[in-house]
Amino acid sequence: MRISKFYRVFLLAAVLSLSQMIPAFAAHKVLDSSSYVLSETAEGAHICTGKDGKAVTGWIADTNGNLYYYKKGAMDFGWDKIMGEWYYFDPDTGILAVNTKVLNYEVDEDGKMVKIHEW
Repeated sequence: MRISKFYRVFLLAAVLSLSQMIPAFAAHKVLDSSSYVLSETAEGAHICTGKDGKAVTGWIADTNGNLYYYKKGAMDFGWDKIMGEWYYFDPDTGILAVNTKVLNYEVDEDGKMVKIHEW
């Protein structure tokens, strides 16, 4: 079967664009977007449930590449220890902090706390 030039270019562009996203998620097993439903309660809490309606725990990425963590269905905020590592999630948005300093702590490109700064 002969593949058209347009199809080959389209396929190559798709593969290359996906390869740009992989490093951001390499340290975290991100849930497949078809396996969960995100919603918001009347009180404004962000919740995540599986297709079966049960609360989900895991990493979720948005279309901008931001990472979030849901624990028992609830979006994580502030500092949290996940699988032995400390992570910081913005208290307003829940976005994982990466490559920055949070108070006296430094987080790396994966969002893990790596250094405590003493003042």
